[in-house]
Amino acid sequence: MQTRLYPTSETLHQACRYALAGRGKRIRPLLVMAAAEASGVPGEAALSLAIAIEMIHTYSLVHDDLPCMDDDELRRGRATTHVTFDEATALLVGDALLTDAFSVISDDDDLSTHVRVKAIACLARSAGGRGMVKGQALDMHWTGRGDFTRTDLDSIHLEKTGALIAASCVLGGIAGGSTEGELRRLESFGKSLGLVFQIVDDLLDGKEGTGKSIGKDKEAGKLTYQSIMATDEARIYASKLTDETLELLKYWGPKAEALRELGQALIQRTL
Repeated sequence: MQTRLYPTSETLHQACRYALAGRGKRIRPLLVMAAAEASGVPGEAALSLAIAIEMIHTYSLVHDDLPCMDDDELRRGRATTHVTFDEATALLVGDALLTDAFSVISDDDDLSTHVRVKAIACLARSAGGRGMVKGQALDMHWTGRGDFTRTDLDSIHLEKTGALIAASCVLGGIAGGSTEGELRRLESFGKSLGLVFQIVDDLLDGKEGTGKSIGKDKEAGKLTYQSIMATDEARIYASKLTDETLELLKYWGPKAEALRELGQALIQRTL
């Protein structure tokens, strides 16, 4: 994928390939394909949608790591893009990945026009100022403050983390021709899964093997579930949300087995 989209030796293309090639878990594209299967089509039918959302997720990481945002030097087990190249290049990498993600969908002639338009609208809504970017803005607003509640934290991560995870599930449903009601159910599953994923991510902040700087969130004064809950309490909250999340998949029966297994694998990293 990286070489096809960014084939030249220009610095920008090299940096885009570098950002995309990190050893991430590829959670969002896997969710797209699993949701497509639950909706009655092979996961491969949603491949361009899966690629697009991974590009948008990667852009968000590149920008989040910049000194003006989270100021991190390690991502996906290696130096962040702005450290390997420079800040200006990293900014342009994010711009390119975000923009080119929509081209990946619009250029896929195997998808109907209806599916392409609906998928692009879903991604734009989820990645922009009503979704992921809004969540990042809220996160920055609350960083370093002590007057926040669990409700505030949930509000941040339902957008910052949950918006793209929910979009991943919805995109798979769009590829499979799901009804509006089914798409809303997939969105609810994705939002809830995103919240649980973030709680688990917070529990992992001080551990090796995550591919990120150890204890970085705590050091930066970031809002985390462990900053307002004891570890055991956070685990109990995550377990409760897990039950509610997986319950939403019963509607699809055995067709949602891949989604169920993926959700459980993400949730049970520390639980």
